Amino acid sequence: MSKLKKGFNLRSFTSFSLAVSTVIMAWSGFILYIAPPGRIANWGTWKLMLFTKSEWQALHTIFSYLFFIFFIVHLFFVNWKTFLAYFKSKIKAGLNKKWELAAAMLLSVVVFIGTLYSWTPFGPVMSFGEKMKESWSNKFETPPALHMEDYTLNQLSVMFDSTAVHEIQKTLIDSGIKIRDNDSTLKQIADGNKTKPVSIYNVLASKYKKAEDHVQGGGGQGQGLGRTTVESIARNKGTDMKVIIGRLKEMGIEADRQTTLRSIAEKMGITPGEAYEILNSW
Repeated sequence: MSKLKKGFNLRSFTSFSLAVSTVIMAWSGFILYIAPPGRIANWGTWKLMLFTKSEWQALHTIFSYLFFIFFIVHLFFVNWKTFLAYFKSKIKAGLNKKWELAAAMLLSVVVFIGTLYSWTPFGPVMSFGEKMKESWSNKFETPPALHMEDYTLNQLSVMFDSTAVHEIQKTLIDSGIKIRDNDSTLKQIADGNKTKPVSIYNVLASKYKKAEDHVQGGGGQGQGLGRTTVESIARNKGTDMKVIIGRLKEMGIEADRQTTLRSIAEKMGITPGEAYEILNSW
């Protein structure tokens, strides 16, 4: 007569779950340690072991929470009697081993403070991670502007030499790309079409030239991004022009509807592209 199968063992289930969570949490943490910065990863050209940075972040976060949940279950629901007895014995033993307890506390404090103030070896460890992150920029395509995956079609209209938004929209639709509205970002459009932000951008870049490419030398006769006016930015953003002019005034910069990005950028000591990003964030 065969033995009856035992019922579901919560202790074993919890232990296995903790082990799996620990492995995935540790490995995803290492991947994120060397993963490229968002300007590269979010552009859609980087993947490691089949997953994007955002997917690795999701795995790390969810399994960290899962580990914490099973840790609580393991201590207080499965082994609480054993844990309580063990805890009491260790407290008693710890009081009898004051030097060891003090050394453990001191080590924790040193690591905590050393990490915050970048002491050696903690600082070099983090610096190495930053170098690894930046090294990806030599291997993968980077966007023309920071956080460009969050640009809307209205913003791209300015970037592509003030090309009409309806023309940009038509170009994408003709390429088989579905668009919800003009306020959709490159990332949202890419997600809706199961592709990458860089792929959507490249469709437009293959047809339209960026405003910077049109800048000509001598006399400032170009049609570059620098010649975009406050009025044009406000219209494309759907923002009251007075808001932008008011914010500039707070910074000590006098401007009106016809003030150009180049003029504003010169007063700020930055490039027209950087000035555009600042104004567009207001």
